[in-house]
Amino acid sequence: MKLFNNTPGQIAFSITSPGHGDCGEIEPGGTSDWPKYDNQGSVRVSFGAVPFAKPPQITPYKVTIPKPRTGMVVTIGIFKQ
Repeated sequence: MKLFNNTPGQIAFSITSPGHGDCGEIEPGGTSDWPKYDNQGSVRVSFGAVPFAKPPQITPYKVTIPKPRTGMVVTIGIFKQ
């Protein structure tokens, strides 16, 4: 599973499936590759803006992929002012 950041800012992400969980940050225009989530069931991906507001106000975007396959892609594109 590849995660693409098509936004002008850095984003934080989390990716989970039963028994697995990872998180990190993706630079603007960047990609993060997670092949261990290929062919897993119920993969959930969440994205949030970085830096978060102070005090933190996390408003993540969530996507659930019931049956991901090798080569699937999750892309986020947000206009940030």
